[in-house]
Amino acid sequence: THPPPTPCFPLAGHLEASFQLWVEPAVPVVAHGGSVRLRLNTTCQDLAGKVSWETTLETGPQGEKVLELLNVTSWGTEVQVNYDCGKETETAWVRVITYSAPKRPQLKPLAALAVGEEQEVVCRVAGAAPIRNLSVVLSCGTQVLRSQTFNSTNQKPEEVQVKHLLKAERWHNGHNLSCQALLDLAPHGPTLNATSEPQLVTVYDFPEDPKLDPDLQLEVDEVAKVTCSAPSAFPVPTFQMTLGNRSLSVSVSPDGHNATAEVSHKEQGHYQLLCEVAAGPRQRQAKGTVHVYSEWWWHKGGGATWCPQRGGSHH
Repeated sequence: THPPPTPCFPLAGHLEASFQLWVEPAVPVVAHGGSVRLRLNTTCQDLAGKVSWETTLETGPQGEKVLELLNVTSWGTEVQVNYDCGKETETAWVRVITYSAPKRPQLKPLAALAVGEEQEVVCRVAGAAPIRNLSVVLSCGTQVLRSQTFNSTNQKPEEVQVKHLLKAERWHNGHNLSCQALLDLAPHGPTLNATSEPQLVTVYDFPEDPKLDPDLQLEVDEVAKVTCSAPSAFPVPTFQMTLGNRSLSVSVSPDGHNATAEVSHKEQGHYQLLCEVAAGPRQRQAKGTVHVYSEWWWHKGGGATWCPQRGGSHH
């Protein structure tokens, strides 16, 4: 809840004054460089009553009870008005509230964060006046992280900054971080707001290496399926699998934590099977070996027997 704009001073004068004097609007609010018209009201019944205005601001042509302030560039200026009613004089002061809209808030870039890691979120807002009517809200998605107002008597624009120590949790991932500046001059003036460019929050968690069968034995041209699993990865990881220097086509399970590929080779030998997994900026890998062998035939006693030839060794 914001304090109302600084009100005009209460009417001043003699306690025994027989007439009243007031200005409309009671709280003049004007944009920096803009104009505002003041109108004097009085209960004085003397048709010969006289009004005089005192101000350092630029003014337009004055009517009998109207004063137009032009190109208002001063901050928190007071206007004095005097009114002579017969032998009595009443004086009132009005404080003009000059405002300036906040510029677009600027968020400090946020790095990708591991679950549990902390980083300070900083939002800077410039250009707003008066500061006492400004509030700044830091949000992640629809959740407010911090809301701050400013107890300042400064009438001129000044830069403010709001900080919040963000401890990364999984739910933060994929949400937008934003900073909103709200200048609330109600009920006497407008409500102005500006919002930063949204900044996507990236949170990851990948505490364990992926799992892969370390040894697989195949005949030449035999096709087998191998699975690489990363159950601890967050968010849903990406998989790349290679056999030797050859990339393998992978299919990923519905939950996104298992990747399956078909492996085969035309030549016997030992080939490295590599599974590379990335969750956010965190990368881990698992390695295995595919042993490829061929059949060979030999005859003994007129019978035919076969045995595998592995790694070039004959039995």
